[in-house]
Amino acid sequence: MKVCVSWLNEFVDISGIEINDLCHRLTMAGLEIEGVHKSERAENTVVAKVLHREKHPDADKLSLCRVTDGTEEYQVVCGAPNVAAGQTIPFAKIDAVLPGNFKIKRAKIRGIESCGMICSEAELGLAEKSDGIMPLPEYLPLGADINEVLGLGDTVLEVSITPNRSDCLSVVGIAREIAAIYGRPLKTKEFKLEETADAASNYSYVKVNDEEKCPVYLGRVIKGVKIAPSPLWVQNRLRAAGVRPINNVVDVTNYVMFEYGQPLHTFDLRMIKNGIIVRNATEGEKLLTLDEKERVLKDYMLLICDEEKALAVAGIMGGEHSGISDDTTDVFLECAYFKPESTRLTARRLGMQTDSSYRYERGIDPVNTIRMVDYAASLLASFAGGSVCRGVLSNDYKKVTKPEVVFTPEKVNALLGTEISTDEMLKILASVGMDAEKCSEGYKVSSPSWRVDIERWQDVAEEVARLYGYDNIKATVPLIPADSDRLMPLLTHKRLLQNKLASLGFSEAVNYSFMSDKFLSIFDDKERFVILKNPISEDMNALRTYVFPGVVSTILYNVNRGAKAANIFETSSVYIKDGEGIPYQETRLAFAVYGGYWGLSWNTKPVEEAFYALKGIVENILAGYNLGKVSYVRSERPFMHPGKSAEIMLDGESLGFFGELHPDTLEAVDSDQPLCVCEIFLEKLLATGLEKKKYSKFSKLPTVFKDFSIAVSTSVRSADITDAVSKESKLIESVTLFDTYSGKGLGEEEISLAFRIFFSDPEKTLTDEETNAVLRNAIAKLEKDFGARLR
Repeated sequence: MKVCVSWLNEFVDISGIEINDLCHRLTMAGLEIEGVHKSERAENTVVAKVLHREKHPDADKLSLCRVTDGTEEYQVVCGAPNVAAGQTIPFAKIDAVLPGNFKIKRAKIRGIESCGMICSEAELGLAEKSDGIMPLPEYLPLGADINEVLGLGDTVLEVSITPNRSDCLSVVGIAREIAAIYGRPLKTKEFKLEETADAASNYSYVKVNDEEKCPVYLGRVIKGVKIAPSPLWVQNRLRAAGVRPINNVVDVTNYVMFEYGQPLHTFDLRMIKNGIIVRNATEGEKLLTLDEKERVLKDYMLLICDEEKALAVAGIMGGEHSGISDDTTDVFLECAYFKPESTRLTARRLGMQTDSSYRYERGIDPVNTIRMVDYAASLLASFAGGSVCRGVLSNDYKKVTKPEVVFTPEKVNALLGTEISTDEMLKILASVGMDAEKCSEGYKVSSPSWRVDIERWQDVAEEVARLYGYDNIKATVPLIPADSDRLMPLLTHKRLLQNKLASLGFSEAVNYSFMSDKFLSIFDDKERFVILKNPISEDMNALRTYVFPGVVSTILYNVNRGAKAANIFETSSVYIKDGEGIPYQETRLAFAVYGGYWGLSWNTKPVEEAFYALKGIVENILAGYNLGKVSYVRSERPFMHPGKSAEIMLDGESLGFFGELHPDTLEAVDSDQPLCVCEIFLEKLLATGLEKKKYSKFSKLPTVFKDFSIAVSTSVRSADITDAVSKESKLIESVTLFDTYSGKGLGEEEISLAFRIFFSDPEKTLTDEETNAVLRNAIAKLEKDFGARLR
């Protein structure tokens, strides 16, 4: 929320208060000041008028103008396409200094002297870019200081508003806080509304079909408006608040919203068929909104309609064909209170957030609507020259009752750890409109209509604490028992694995458990998805069924911002739909490598194949658990590369998978390099891997090794050969594949594999006869079972 100090000063006198002190005390009261901005002034720049304009003799896109500031005339060369004779304009004289320290000097442009510059909004620091000069209202006196005219040099506070303090999403809301903090009176703005004898009911009516979602709906009819720019002071304040001025009618709604926190909307009356009907949408109904996007609506979404069509999404955005246009003459002004829950759900589902929905979602003042519709109507009459028809069109709304909260000063002090006197506490509450009355149970306060967050006595205690000053409450150390419960095995090993992956050169990612069902469908079937009814946004509408897609997304995000390689891991839960019952939840570890696991080094060549590095990491992880015989089989998962992926198997059950993503999958995720991923099912791993390891006696005698080489079909897995040889004798300690060959001397479908067998016996030294006998038996078994031949 941005608010300029001069605007605040209309509601509370802040003279004599230093900005630094104001920011500190607002922050200590719960309104964090994120920044203080002071717009730059334009030195030696005044209001002037273009007396004459003609084409530059030597340039088609330049104009030669004669400009006056009321006392002197100047020759100026201007490149703006919209400059014209008779315009009132901001004029920077020679030696002027514009925002950004841009100095104006006498210059020759295409041979003609230019003595100053006609300024645009961008050159005055009012916009990032401009298409031409900034025309000013004709009524401005020539020679007037442009800083006074445009409000340059004003201080703007950027305030961070917490979700519960919707009352501070306005100038008057922040002014209330300042008045309470400094003990100064809050000023009330008075206005006069003049109505014509012509009744508004002659032109429209209001009917609310769902008063649960829309308790209050008010409307006024303003006839004979003339669309034009707003007064300059209104434009200046809207720019300071971060809003681009549009025209006098639209600017009024924005001005009142920022000043009082009441969203408003204006319709072109001629576009309304007979009257306004507030109803729920029909399933699949469509509406083209002001941002030129067609919205497909659900049956729980509230619409503003006439007798034939939808005009706006209630509390969020108007329709394209019912808004204010340059030829609008009659206006229907809407002022309503929509339930926060309804607005929030609709805005999230449609992926829309506007200044209006931002306030309705958090809750506005439902009592102030009648005053605001009159105030906005008076401004429309003043700025646009309209005539306000007699009467307010409305539904049969009920007045809102203020909730009452009972508290005792003793409970408040006990909660805060303070010794604030009862009188001081009551004074603090009275300063924010919460006058307390003595009752049998302590004190009773009525919550002001603009405070939607006061519901219980703890909320009252918070008001006392923040206005007393958080920095005035002494800090104490909480009592924490020295003993604590041991972590569950899953959490313990989750931390151990996180540390291990970090030590292996991986960085941890923490992603949402939500992701787009479109992205997730690249890796899994939609039948397994848990779709959220109320997602944060449309690209977070499904719970993930794998962890690694989030890791892949994180890697690609970094790659798209210049990273050449990335090793990322994440431990999190997956949620898998299992029929109509409760979704299945499981904790998993996922990690991925992009651009090669090994980094650049002067003494090693980069290893292009990350698959084996990934397998080494998997084996490193599994080595810490008592798993028995783990095997690796070809993965059949469709998103994995068929020749560069493996399933981690134990007793016929998968503990996870790893390998390179399928080329089609890489194309779907828009990756231009191979991406290796791994996902381990932690709960399955720990279910069998946490058994205590039993000590086995090792041999103190020398180990013997024998090498042999065989030729087999390329369809035979080396792991199967290793497994078969290992089972041949208890004397075999391990079997290792150390070389492969294919080519000359072998068939087209043959490959040569060389193995080394390590023999050991804890009781005696082995002889060649014993080891050779085992080796012969092993080779015979390979010849029989795998069709191998000894080389």
